Amino acid sequence: MKPVGLCLVGLLLAGLCLTSVEAGRRKSSRKNKRDTGVHIEIYYPKGLMVWYPKRSEMIGFGIEIFLNQRHLIDDEAVCDICLNTTELTYGKFVLRSDDAIVRGGDHLMYNAYKQKVNGSAYIMRSNEFYVAESRILPQQAQCPSRPRPASGSSAERIATLEDEVNALETIVYDVFQHCNNITQISKNLYLNFRPAEATRLDSKQLFDYTRTVLQEMLPKVDWDTVLINAFYYEDGVAFEVKTLIDKLKVLQMAKNFTQFTVNDLDDMETTTEGNEIEDY
Repeated sequence: MKPVGLCLVGLLLAGLCLTSVEAGRRKSSRKNKRDTGVHIEIYYPKGLMVWYPKRSEMIGFGIEIFLNQRHLIDDEAVCDICLNTTELTYGKFVLRSDDAIVRGGDHLMYNAYKQKVNGSAYIMRSNEFYVAESRILPQQAQCPSRPRPASGSSAERIATLEDEVNALETIVYDVFQHCNNITQISKNLYLNFRPAEATRLDSKQLFDYTRTVLQEMLPKVDWDTVLINAFYYEDGVAFEVKTLIDKLKVLQMAKNFTQFTVNDLDDMETTTEGNEIEDY
């Protein structure tokens, strides 16, 4: 099969097996209805925007967002995303975080703050919800231009393409196997290795750590673009890659590893709690 044909088949099959999951966040002591004035937009693979309309005597707006911290009491919770502004954009206070990573199924809780003309600031709204997959908006990405290879590298390019074709053939077969056995496939993998630090790393530190380990294990993968998220799971670290094809390719490349292993998180036994909070 030609490389282009294999790529198209792989992508089509991956599209047929994409997942749909649901989710959101907390403070259990607060049962306020959602303030329709607080607008939250979540983007994939990264990014978040919050905006709130200007009110009378209001000169500033801020928000604290807590992700998957429902098990913590209020005093222990530390905001994963903390934003504030006093600037107006077309009559609105607009907050952005380009690095925020929020996924369908995440439990999200926020405290929204209002700053008044007299200088006082207070929480005007607290709310929690599970983030629904359908609420996550795609982020438009620009395709980087690829430099034209030098003519002297033709033999190396042919050898590389042959390796890619062999890998894609195996990947396509694996996609067929997954589609026959289950209806949903995530883009999550599991690394049976975690940092030795006594204290848990925060989300950014764990992401950087996981990227460094994976770069050493699989240097041919562009982890700066492929790795999307990392989080603690059981005795290791789970991580999310950009596409289903990336996931299957990593699994194929990691088959012969002995020191650390990479497994499909979907194949591991998990215990999930029922969602008791409304989806957003």
